[in-house]
Amino acid sequence: MTASFGPGATRLPPDSLRRFFARLVQPSFAALGLGVGELAEYVTDLLARFARTEQLYRVRDAQGRPLETIADMLFELARAWEPGRRYRYDREIEIRRHCGDYALFMSGLFRARVERHSLLGYYLAEGERSYRTVAQRLAMVYEPTAALYQGLAHEFEHVSGALDYMRKVHMRPELHTGPAADVLRAFEPN
Repeated sequence: MTASFGPGATRLPPDSLRRFFARLVQPSFAALGLGVGELAEYVTDLLARFARTEQLYRVRDAQGRPLETIADMLFELARAWEPGRRYRYDREIEIRRHCGDYALFMSGLFRARVERHSLLGYYLAEGERSYRTVAQRLAMVYEPTAALYQGLAHEFEHVSGALDYMRKVHMRPELHTGPAADVLRAFEPN
């Protein structure tokens, strides 16, 4: 299951893209009682990053191929424990975080597609589990961002629902002009 954002996303500078998504995330999160704090900031950054397809598929396997599904990402994690391979803490954090980000992005903004493939429950469970694991690993080394990932794990289903709400209410292309409208067309159900 892939997502593409076309030329609209690449025509917007990263700062403009981030401000654009902040104007969508903040009222959506506020309306649904999630607030406009750290979770909203994280989700805004996530959307701005993933609006560029190369970031959505930036995690790669040992052969350099992009990992395009949660199952591929989890398989790559399992490979770290094979005989002769060296475990890397930073690689586990990178893949787990990306798995949570990907699950949140897809279950929130492409919910109809995820549901059509009967994967919503899987995405919600794996996204929560990935963020919880990141939080636990970061807490072991006293990393302050552990609390953010614990919050993402705890609120995963609500944040995913807020993204679905945001797409339906605030991300309608007819409400926007120029490159922003082009970006939003990528989120329309097909």
